[in-house]
Amino acid sequence: MKAIKRKEIERADAQLIFQDEIVLRQKANGLYIDAANCVVSELVESQKSMMNTIGTARQRLKNIKNIAMFIDLTADLIVLAAAISAAKPPAILAALKEIKKDCEEMSQSTKRQQQ
Repeated sequence: MKAIKRKEIERADAQLIFQDEIVLRQKANGLYIDAANCVVSELVESQKSMMNTIGTARQRLKNIKNIAMFIDLTADLIVLAAAISAAKPPAILAALKEIKKDCEEMSQSTKRQQQ
């Protein structure tokens, strides 16, 4: 505006420069939007990949827990067999209680996994 008042630049030239500046700002804003969209789209893909990995890990942890329960049951069955072989009623009863507890835990775990 000062340049127009001092007659350093014509009004029409100033308007053309101003219009060019507006176009340049619009293009810059468009580039900012494009860059933001690229970043966001990559984040969505990364998030999907991470959620798949978490789901896989969750399933594997369930499998490990099931295997651990099965190993515990197997060990208690071996203790029962040893107690029967030794003909020790108190040890037989204790082993049977452990086996019953293991079976109940496995049953509850199965019900939770089905829900």
